[in-house]
Amino acid sequence: MSDQTAPQQPISTDENPEWYSHCCTDLSKVNQSGGRIDRMKAVLVTASWMWDNGRTITVGFVNPVPGTPVQQAKVKEVVKEWEKYANLKFRFIPNGNDAEIRIGFLERAGSWSYIGKVALEIGKPEQTMNFGWVESTPGITAEERGVILHEFGHAIGYLHEHQSPRRGEKLTLNEQVIIDYAKATQIPPWTEEQTRQNIINVYTKAEVSNFSEVDLKSIMMYFMPANWNVQGIAIPPNESLSPLDKAYAFLNYPFFIGTASSDPNVNILNSLNTAKVTGAARANIALEYIEGDWRGLRAEFTRWAVNQRALSDRAQAVSRREEAAAAVAAVAEVEAD
Repeated sequence: MSDQTAPQQPISTDENPEWYSHCCTDLSKVNQSGGRIDRMKAVLVTASWMWDNGRTITVGFVNPVPGTPVQQAKVKEVVKEWEKYANLKFRFIPNGNDAEIRIGFLERAGSWSYIGKVALEIGKPEQTMNFGWVESTPGITAEERGVILHEFGHAIGYLHEHQSPRRGEKLTLNEQVIIDYAKATQIPPWTEEQTRQNIINVYTKAEVSNFSEVDLKSIMMYFMPANWNVQGIAIPPNESLSPLDKAYAFLNYPFFIGTASSDPNVNILNSLNTAKVTGAARANIALEYIEGDWRGLRAEFTRWAVNQRALSDRAQAVSRREEAAAAVAAVAEVEAD
């Protein structure tokens, strides 16, 4: 991320829609392991935190605020969307204390989730997910759908898209504006450290090795008012899964022959096309798919993504050299005059 920022303006919480006050925390406590598919990311996913393909994950609601039947029903309905694209099943059980994902509805605790299998490291019956703004009113609002999809995105291993190491290709953040806003709007107020951890800091390339270009439409992308970045790009909250969210979910959790998705458009061909995987990588991934080897498929997808990152880094380096050469030429021309 660039150290340069635009001139800072005094921030007013009245200038932005109410949903700008809703910030999400992703949490992790486990150490990463080595191996063929470690550090895998798809729209920012870490392989060592991902569940085994085809797994059934138990989910329940826990004290002190397990939610009303209406709130619980909203969660149960919306998570079906992830099941269309990722070969995982969420089974809600009566005794939430025994579940692997344990959900509460503490209003003043915000919305947050542990990442993937990190939830297994959290002692029962402690919560692993919270919904601070899913209401006990009839009907599922677009905002509620978005936050449920987002937190369950974390639960299957997705990280925040806005913290991609490639964010700088599209966005340069106005850091002090964001720090001031989080302090003014979060309950309790976020410290600078919390804001940097959850919004500003990018994941390092040592932490993640497989990531796409930044997907501004991803369900994992943070909302962002225009004054949060130098480019002046306003990003409203994404309340549905993007095409890349769906494609990467399939490539990380593939439906093999005999385990088809409920959506006929969810298949290996469409996912590879959406992710723009071509050449030898496409053939290798297809071969692993035909053989029904989800571990091998993840590994080949990782290999492709690492290569894409290298190509992107190379292109950026060439662009910087060309800009530097142009600047030197301009100075030389001025001096000659």
